[in-house]
Amino acid sequence: MKRISVVCLILVLLCTGCGLFPKEESMRKAPVSKTALETQYFTVATVERGDVSNGYTAVCTYGTQQTENLSFNLPYESLIGVYVKTGDPVYEGQLLAEISLGTLEDDIEACEKTCKQIDSDLEYYSQMLSFEKERQKLAKDWGREYNTATIDELTLKVNDLSGQKTVADLKLTETNNRMKGRRLYASFNGVATYVKELRPWEPVGMDVFVTISSTDNGFLTSADDVSMFREGDSYQVETDNEIIPCTLKSIKENTQIRGRYIMVFVPTDPDLEIEPGTTGNVNIVMEEEKNVLYIPSSALRKIGDQYAVYVVDKDGMRDIRYVEIGLSVTDMTPSEKNRTVIRSGLSEGEKVILR
Repeated sequence: MKRISVVCLILVLLCTGCGLFPKEESMRKAPVSKTALETQYFTVATVERGDVSNGYTAVCTYGTQQTENLSFNLPYESLIGVYVKTGDPVYEGQLLAEISLGTLEDDIEACEKTCKQIDSDLEYYSQMLSFEKERQKLAKDWGREYNTATIDELTLKVNDLSGQKTVADLKLTETNNRMKGRRLYASFNGVATYVKELRPWEPVGMDVFVTISSTDNGFLTSADDVSMFREGDSYQVETDNEIIPCTLKSIKENTQIRGRYIMVFVPTDPDLEIEPGTTGNVNIVMEEEKNVLYIPSSALRKIGDQYAVYVVDKDGMRDIRYVEIGLSVTDMTPSEKNRTVIRSGLSEGEKVILR
């Protein structure tokens, strides 16, 4: 009988099923560092608050403001004369050296004479044409006879002279350019820091013949786009050790690279001692948001038309969070690279997972 009672008790328990056992909970999210794989590939960053700026950075180096290397473009010609020595001061427009000119001076003089004569004739016949048009207009108004052939003849003459002027101007420009290849001029005030030495009648060659450098020092930089800079304006050069107030002294096109420009920033304090070769940045702020939340841009994911990030919650779990973003910075100083402003969806101090 006891055996039957025990069997009955077991059957009752089986029928009541899982009522004696706790309910199974839903599966929890895995911690960020749950596996070795996740530990190896995931790193986190903190949601911070601060100022985010977007703009342009010009990297510059302190030294001689400007240097120019001058060469002849006719390497097999011989020198007529060198008019400067190493260490001599030079001035903008000064003739430094020249090679054989041949008949170029006579050719230039003849071209200039032709251009002058054509200009004079063109002015004369243009005035005659204008006068004749006015005369015939008056004759028509008064009902008098007039000959339109005169206007046609003068018009043809003016058009012919205009064509001659175009050809003559082109020839003069070409002849002057040939002269430029035979003469070297200083393009700014400075010092001749190098002058090539040649033996009598030795060809000038294609390498640098004269180098000139400016005498003042400043922060130099080269850029393609200088539209946001203005000569005479004040800027700040940020070095590793200090911020140096400067004035943009000059913007000149690079003589060696077409389409690039050289800018020179001169310290406003002339007595400031700066080690040659010191590098710095000139930052131009074009957009700025102050006292905002931001994260590294690499933490963002694009999901459809929305942006999202993975965050680490208080339990150490990974969770997705959709966010609204603002200004994104990619081209300022290294400390500000890859920042994106977060307008909503995150709180200061939260941890986001980087890619």
